[in-house]
Amino acid sequence: MLRQMRTKLAAALCVSLAAAACAGDPDRSPETQAAADVINVVFHHGKWRQVPATPENHAEAIVFEQRVAFAADTALLDRSARQAIDRLLTEADPAPGSLIRLSVAGSQDDTATFDRMTLQRLESIRSALVNRGYESALADSSVARVAALQPHEIGLTVAKMVAVLPDCDQEQPLEPDPPVYERSFGCSTAYNLGVMIADPADLARGRTLDPADAERSGVSVQRYRVDDPILEDILQEDTKSQ
Repeated sequence: MLRQMRTKLAAALCVSLAAAACAGDPDRSPETQAAADVINVVFHHGKWRQVPATPENHAEAIVFEQRVAFAADTALLDRSARQAIDRLLTEADPAPGSLIRLSVAGSQDDTATFDRMTLQRLESIRSALVNRGYESALADSSVARVAALQPHEIGLTVAKMVAVLPDCDQEQPLEPDPPVYERSFGCSTAYNLGVMIADPADLARGRTLDPADAERSGVSVQRYRVDDPILEDILQEDTKSQ
C-alpha cells in the first residue's frame, strides 16, 4: 500500500512540475522513473505534439515567353505579330518600364553576328515595346531565351516575381473525431499578405534603406527648439476640414 501511495505521489509531482520533464533521469528512483514512464505513455497516446509553424509566403521567379513570327523577307510587324506582343504583356502584366528580353534562333548574344534582316526585326519589336512603355535587350541567359526558335521568329521573355501563397485548406476527420485546426494558425494572415503585397520580391529579400538625411532631421529639431512659426502653423493645422 505504501508503495502504491509513493507511486501516485511521484506521478502527481511529475504532472505539477512538467517543466522538469519526465524523460529518463539517472538520479531518479526506480519507482519515480516508473511513474515518469507511465506519464510519457499517456502523453504519447493522447497525441500531444508541438503545433506546426505558421505557413509563410515565398516569392518565385516565373518566366513568361512569346514567339513573334515575321513573314518571309520582311521586318514589318503584321497584325498577328502585334497580337503576340500584346498577349505577352497581358499575361505577364509587367510593371511599366520593365525589361523585355529578346532572343533569336541560334541563341547568339552578339548583334555583330546577326544579318541585316534579323537586326531590322529586332528594331521593329524594340520600337513596338517602347511605344507600349517597356525597355528591351538581348537575352543574356538560357532561362531568358525562347528555345527552338525558327529563323523567322523572335522570342520575347518576361521574368516576374510572384508570391506563392500558402495552402490553408486542410482535410477534416469524420465524425466523431474532432476537427483539426493546427495548420490554420496564422495561415489566413500569411495568405492575405501575399495577396496584398505590391512587390512579391520583397518576400524573398527586403529593400535596402536609403541613406538617412541627418541634416534634414536636425533642421526639424532646431525649429522645435526655437519655436519656429512655420512649425507652429503645421502643428495647429486643422486636417479635419480638408
